[in-house]
Amino acid sequence: MAANKEAIQERIRAFQEMARQLVESLDPIKRVIVVLSGKGGVGKSFVSAALAVTLWFQGKRVAVFDADFHGPSIPWILGAEHGRIFADDSGRLIPFEMYEGLAVMSPELLLDEKESPIIWRGPMKTRAIIELLSKTRWGERDYMVVDLPPGTGDEPLTIAQYVAKVKNSGAILVLTPSSMVRHIVSKAKKFCEQLRIPLLGAIVNMAYFRCPKCGTVYRIFGEAKEVDIKVLAEIPLDPELSKALDESRLLEYLKESNEVSLAFRRIAEKIDAILKEH
Repeated sequence: MAANKEAIQERIRAFQEMARQLVESLDPIKRVIVVLSGKGGVGKSFVSAALAVTLWFQGKRVAVFDADFHGPSIPWILGAEHGRIFADDSGRLIPFEMYEGLAVMSPELLLDEKESPIIWRGPMKTRAIIELLSKTRWGERDYMVVDLPPGTGDEPLTIAQYVAKVKNSGAILVLTPSSMVRHIVSKAKKFCEQLRIPLLGAIVNMAYFRCPKCGTVYRIFGEAKEVDIKVLAEIPLDPELSKALDESRLLEYLKESNEVSLAFRRIAEKIDAILKEH
């Protein structure tokens, strides 16, 4: 009995030490944006990657943390799937620096075999997330963009609890037009309120398709009507974007002047302005 009590106390101390390291690790980061969604398949990872790249284009030092352990797609979207994570002499992990000022940390980059699935239960994933956040040497960053798993389970909860300690942090909700929008928004607002993270607004992805020949706008999936949240922007469907994502050419695509890249420039400017006021 005494041995069990000692073991539990030791685990608590280890967890507390990890939590302390996590707060210390995030200290050089000025602002954290968590990107969440009420369900999968809405393009959350694409939005996370595009936002990070756009902020970087605007001269910010950015790190992207891919926290979606079962579907870590950030490296593939950014064309960084062959990048590797190394450790320094003190054992701290070094995120993969794609370009100067744009870094990526993802469980995908820790795998020797990219086809191997991560088959872990909740507690293991939660611990792994805390370890990755706390044992990474992020360096001085203007922004960290966190791609959360969909929903409001263990992983989103764990990350949100700790990033909320960063003075200028906020959440963005990714939506697609559907009859469930009001329900998803309501859940997301309550999630952020309970964790005391400001909900900065929503991005409606796949909002419409504009005919390239005549310019007519088609709302293929309907409209996100009567949404009780600030909509930062609508992102259209674009076959060229789909092709760019398939070919890991998101950076090149966002350098161009198109509806999607212009929308993300406006989003980045709005977020920067909102967080400066906090």
